[in-house]
This record gives sequence, C-alpha cells and structure tokens, in this order.
Amino acid sequence: MKSGPKPIALYILLLISMALWGASFVWGKIALESYSAFTVIFFRLFVSVIVLLPVLLISKNFKLPSKENLHLFILLAFFEPFLYFIGETNGLKYIGASMTSIIISVIPLFTPFVAYYFLKEKVSFVNLMGIIISISGIMFLVFDKNMNLQVPINGLILLLLSVVAANGYSVMIKKMPLDHSVLNIIFWQSLFGFLMFLPIVAIFDFKAIKTTGFAYDSIIAILKLGIFASTIAFLFYMYALRYMPITKVNVFSNTIPIFTIIIAWFAMGEVLDAKRLIGMLIVILGVVVSQLKYKIFK
Repeated sequence: MKSGPKPIALYILLLISMALWGASFVWGKIALESYSAFTVIFFRLFVSVIVLLPVLLISKNFKLPSKENLHLFILLAFFEPFLYFIGETNGLKYIGASMTSIIISVIPLFTPFVAYYFLKEKVSFVNLMGIIISISGIMFLVFDKNMNLQVPINGLILLLLSVVAANGYSVMIKKMPLDHSVLNIIFWQSLFGFLMFLPIVAIFDFKAIKTTGFAYDSIIAILKLGIFASTIAFLFYMYALRYMPITKVNVFSNTIPIFTIIIAWFAMGEVLDAKRLIGMLIVILGVVVSQLKYKIFK
C-alpha cells in the first residue's frame, strides 16, 4: 500500500462510490423496462466515453496504452465492464434491485484469497472476522427461515459471474501502469468495453432499438448509469485502490445493498421491512470491524 491521502478521505470516496453503485441497480431496473440488457450496457459505456474524452483532452491527461501494456487494458475491460455487466444487468431481469445488490456484495468473500494468491497481500484475523460478519448479514437477507434461497437460480448464476469478474477486475487494477491517470484508465476500460459490446448490439439489438425509439425514463436512467456509476464511482474506487489493500477496499461493497434498499424503497416502492433493516445493520458492523487495525495474525 502506498502512502497518500488520509484513510478517512479514502473511506468517504469509497462510500460515495458504493452509494452510486447502489443507485445503479435502481437505474438499471428502470432502463431495462424499455431496452435489452446489452443495449443498456452499450449506451451506458458510450456515455462514459463521451464524458471522459473531452475531460482528458482539456486536462492533457489523455494517453494511449503502449504495446507493452495494451493487454492489461484489454483484460481489465474484459473483466469489467464486459463480464461484470453481462452478469449484473442480465441478472437484474430476474431479480429485484435490492436483492441483486445483496448478492453482488459477496464480492469480498473471495477477495482475501484472490489478493493473497495473485498479489501476496496479507490479511489480518480481524479483517477476516469483519468479512465473515458482513457475509452473515447478507446470508440473513438472502435466505428465508427454512434456509430456502429466495432468488431464481438463473439470476443467481448470472450475478455470481459478476462477483468473479469483479475480483478479477480488482487484481488487474493493481497491475495497471502507474504512469496512466485514473481517469485515463477508466476511459480505456469504457472504450474497450464499448467495442466488445458493439457487435453484440449491432447483430441482436439494432432492430429492437429502432422499434422502441426514445423512452424518456430509460434514457435518463442510462445517462445516470454512464455519468455517475460508470465514471464518477469508478474514479473514486480506483483512486482508493491505489492507496489501500484490495481486501479492505472490496469489503466496502457490502454497503451497496444498504444504499440500494433505501433508494429502491423511495424510488420504486420496494419493501423495507424489519428483516432487511437487521441485515443492513449486520453488514455495517462487518465493514467497521474489517477496517480495525488490530492484527492478531500476519
């Protein structure tokens, strides 16, 4: 971990990222009312590219990937946005926004093992305890009293694909060249992701897009996804990853369901009952514990 901003500043940036990603499940659900999953992803990335390019050019931070690190940018985009959004956006077709965000938030369950194997990052006992507490909160929300899964299996498989992709993405971020700014990396991941989805949309969705035309609510939702979720949230998240261990950063994803449940309650009328409130509190406790500095094992 590099020295840099104070931890509290990084925590605030991460929480803003998680809030925006929490809202993205609601925006995604609205966008899917009019357009297919691949169309939503395609235009979401297009918006991100259009927003970032002039910013990079004006600030003189635009930089082409070199031949030596081009494969890193392509792999980064393959994990996320390509694989991740295939799983997440298609999963939203079968599962509600709140429950989708809860399942996605199991990302930290795999992170310690991925970080240890690929990046040799050490994990403290307290950090693991925090992760376990957070995961228990998620399990409390996902299963009923008879331990029956409350989501369709096809949607669950798609969302688990996103979980795997997110961990691959986090590893790739750590390997990205430091001479590229965070904004520049986000631009290239969005552009390569856009190009990966281009043939899919051109072949399978072009006629449907022409038939649907301009659906105001869905278009606004896609604009929010492109600007806030695919640009600003990634900017803050990647900045924090440059100064914090991957395990500590990814455990913040357990807060995403909290934001989604609250936003979905206000915006879409999804139920906010006692069970969800208890589960949210358990998740928050796990995040707090995971950030404690007391190390029993190294």
